[in-house]
Amino acid sequence: MKPLPIDIARAAVRRMATAAGVTLIEPGDPVRTVLAAAVYAGHKVGGGSWTHAHVAEHVSVTLPGAGPALGLLRAVPTAGPLLAAAGEVAGLGRTVVSIAPSTWQRPVELVGTMRHELGHAGDIAAGGLPWCLVYLISAEARAGGEAPCYGASMAVQVALGGLTPGQAAQRARDSLRGYALDADATALAARIIRVHERSLEAGDDPGGVLADTRRALAAEGWTP
Repeated sequence: MKPLPIDIARAAVRRMATAAGVTLIEPGDPVRTVLAAAVYAGHKVGGGSWTHAHVAEHVSVTLPGAGPALGLLRAVPTAGPLLAAAGEVAGLGRTVVSIAPSTWQRPVELVGTMRHELGHAGDIAAGGLPWCLVYLISAEARAGGEAPCYGASMAVQVALGGLTPGQAAQRARDSLRGYALDADATALAARIIRVHERSLEAGDDPGGVLADTRRALAAEGWTP
């Protein structure tokens, strides 16, 4: 398989954002600074251990756009006002996906991360404010929300990055350690990751992630 050029990966990610109806915040956009502060605050509410510097450089994020749900999110103690303000400023009525600077430099990781974040965008569309609130305060909700999204990025890592399903699964498990999951939530996430690993071992395309990704890449002129 030919290497994936970074310019095509970035163009495909922009295309996927447009198709999904989300606002893409790229590194270098001043809004990214506001988002990083908001995500750091929310992470601390959940008991996480990330530093602000780590969030700013390495953490991509999806937040709901402006609307009634965002107004209610503002009422959540500590993190709520920051998260709501960030979503409102950045989204202008649409869900916001902000890509981390470090990810923006790596084509396969960039595409995989976008698939991950689009999974969260789907959760927000389906669950609205209740999903956002429960995610903040419940370790099991974070496990149930994050693990399937890591499954999407696993599919990209295997198909475009040359990883084995086992290697991609281990990366996902390593990343999930940063989400302040308790024992029950960790076990739940591990079960979900294992399902995705088996699916990829069988050659499946979970949720049509790879077909959609390949269409976006082909539209930008890339062929394997």
